[in-house]
Amino acid sequence: MGRLSALFSRKRLTTAKTRLLVDQLKTSCGIFLDPTIRSPNIQETKALQILRKIVTRSHRHIIQYIPDRDAILECSLILVQNYVAHLRLRSNPLKRCQREPFANAKVLFQAAIDLLIPELLDEVIDTILKFLQTENLWHVEFICVEILLFVLECRSPSGPLLSKLIDRVERFLQLSDIVQVRHVLSVLQNVIVSQRWDLIEYSDLSKLLRFYHISVMIGTSRNQIYELRRGLEKCLKDLVPLLSVADQYGFFIMMLPLAFDTDMSDEARIEFGSTIEHVASYMTLYDTRNQLLVSEVSSFIVEYLLQSIESEDPTRSILACKVLIKLLDRGQHNPDQFQSPAIFHMDTYYDIVLATEFGSLQQLLIEQRVHLEQALLHAIELHSRRKINLEVFYQLLCTLLVEVPSGFTASAICCLLLKVQKMFLYRSFDAKQQILEDSQHTNRIHGTIMAVMTLINWIHRARSMNTYITQVLHNRFDHAPNLNPPMREQYRYAAHHISWYDSRLFFDTLEIRYSLWKCFRISEEKIPKPRSRSYGDVRRSLNEGTLNVFAGM
Repeated sequence: MGRLSALFSRKRLTTAKTRLLVDQLKTSCGIFLDPTIRSPNIQETKALQILRKIVTRSHRHIIQYIPDRDAILECSLILVQNYVAHLRLRSNPLKRCQREPFANAKVLFQAAIDLLIPELLDEVIDTILKFLQTENLWHVEFICVEILLFVLECRSPSGPLLSKLIDRVERFLQLSDIVQVRHVLSVLQNVIVSQRWDLIEYSDLSKLLRFYHISVMIGTSRNQIYELRRGLEKCLKDLVPLLSVADQYGFFIMMLPLAFDTDMSDEARIEFGSTIEHVASYMTLYDTRNQLLVSEVSSFIVEYLLQSIESEDPTRSILACKVLIKLLDRGQHNPDQFQSPAIFHMDTYYDIVLATEFGSLQQLLIEQRVHLEQALLHAIELHSRRKINLEVFYQLLCTLLVEVPSGFTASAICCLLLKVQKMFLYRSFDAKQQILEDSQHTNRIHGTIMAVMTLINWIHRARSMNTYITQVLHNRFDHAPNLNPPMREQYRYAAHHISWYDSRLFFDTLEIRYSLWKCFRISEEKIPKPRSRSYGDVRRSLNEGTLNVFAGM
């Protein structure tokens, strides 16, 4: 206690005394020596004593006024550099417990920064980055990371530091110094994950995004900037969850035209698309905490993605579907249940979490319903021939059903499925013009329709609907199992299988409309929900009228 009172009783240093101490500090730290021979010539004890006297007894306005303020920061950086390096180089665990002569360097370094910020924040960051460059420390990444983290621990605004690091990346790219860019990106990756970033300028985000976009697009030539794409990608992906909701939406909208309106190869679009999918996974179209912001932006995003789904380019179309699925998902991992079309049995429990608050999203779907139907019909007709593409369309329809489990969604999806069925119905049985590949394609289409119908049935649990869908399912199972899921690469046909049009094997519009009417208009009695069962439990009841057959197996 006596030492603490003595510390506060000391007189403050004058300007002349402060400048004299700074000169002594520069000599003790060997600031004028070449970095390669400086370390053994640092008088660490004396330097730390002088630095402690400066930061504890100097007036704030004097430190900010004297021209030697950069030298104070540079000397403290030299001490911190040696502290971090010596600490890392101690291979013996017992030596790590010993008192390090530079142990107080971090505290004094942060105290020096506190005297200069926030008034001289830009100058502080510029001095630090210049020191790292002059001392050729970018290749010693752990030292750079520790020094920059010390700066962030001072509670200084984080946005300017990110901005200047991105500017440093841009400068090295202009000089074609790819090695230095790789080191700076590695440092940036470690710094980004340290805390939440605020007050970030869109120009900084757009720079980082532009660098990544160029590195992906230029992939065909495999030049040096192409090798940086993984570092740029990791920086962007690590930065996304640390942004505010408004910044996330702004960042996402910046990415949309780069992903869908830029002329690039399919390989590059898929690679860049993985990043926009990652961004979409942290967003939602109906954030109740920011309702005003979301309502203004969601309509634009959905409209844009639907236009991309209609695209003649299959890669654009499939990527837009995947992004929309990520936006619809509430983080319950429901899309994981819809990897490939399958029968949803009425008496079976599935790990599907139905949404409960979906009013704003339903209103959005009501507004976009016509466009959504047209876009999906066009996309299914053009791009569903590949099995993987059809699975993406299936996943989107199922995600819509569970994220907006209302009568409107069920009716709209049923209407869409009936139109798809009609589109592929008669071509399935035109034996004269049909080839084997077309037959397999139409089988997968009808199997997908059945899978989505059983999911609608499982969600809403209406008795009339269940009776009708079960009847069609059983008819197919007995006479045309190729029309039921699961989807197959090759289909086998038995002698008794029907290969011509039979109304019993397909959904009738009037029957579906009647089932929907009884379910949602007269509130027909629901079938009780199944109990939760452990994963892999194959026990199922065999009650009459339930979807309890493995169709097509």
